[in-house]
Amino acid sequence: MIGWKEFIREFTRYAFIVLFLYAALFKLIDYQTFYDRLLNSPVIRGEIQAQLISVLLPVLELTTAGLLISKSYRKTGIYLAFILMLLFTIYIAGILLFSQEIPCSCGGIINDLTWNEHLIFNIGFLLLGAMGMYLESNRHKAF
Repeated sequence: MIGWKEFIREFTRYAFIVLFLYAALFKLIDYQTFYDRLLNSPVIRGEIQAQLISVLLPVLELTTAGLLISKSYRKTGIYLAFILMLLFTIYIAGILLFSQEIPCSCGGIINDLTWNEHLIFNIGFLLLGAMGMYLESNRHKAF
């Protein structure tokens, strides 16, 4: 039987794996829509930034999922997952606070969320990531 800390650590890991695999695959499958939304974002300035982000973001999401799957790099993966969620959350908060025109939402299931609901979703994952980082960093201290 696993303890509650191990359960939370594993739940966090799998939740981020599913989230990032889903997000990356959705962006790659519907690449043109993702790219167009980046072009229409009030934060992204120009085609070069949109092209760079549209390629790097799915790669980062897939890399993060891969690190979380790997036994050797899980700690790195949870830290990278937290950083990505922090950046996504800052982006959404920035749109909500400073943009006069709110662009289309994300794709997939999250597309049905409002920007405020998406912010809450991201904050939930941020808290989950913070807990995962804490538990991962203290993993071997009890032994």
